[in-house]
Amino acid sequence: MSVQVEHVTLIAPDISCGHCVATIQGAVSALAGVQSVEANADTKQVVVDFDRSQVSLPQIKAVLDEAGFPVAQ
Repeated sequence: MSVQVEHVTLIAPDISCGHCVATIQGAVSALAGVQSVEANADTKQVVVDFDRSQVSLPQIKAVLDEAGFPVAQ
């Protein structure tokens, strides 16, 4: 079975500090199938590499929303 890794860059306007970055990285990396997550307070970007067979983009967005960092449309 091949792994289908997807690379996405999301914008979360509410990222403002290192604590925000740590919260996001902790919440998203806890999802099964997420291979890497990098958040940046300066650019407001969250870059995620994930296995589409284990987790979906809407699930990742939902976790960000629950953590208090909704993704900009």
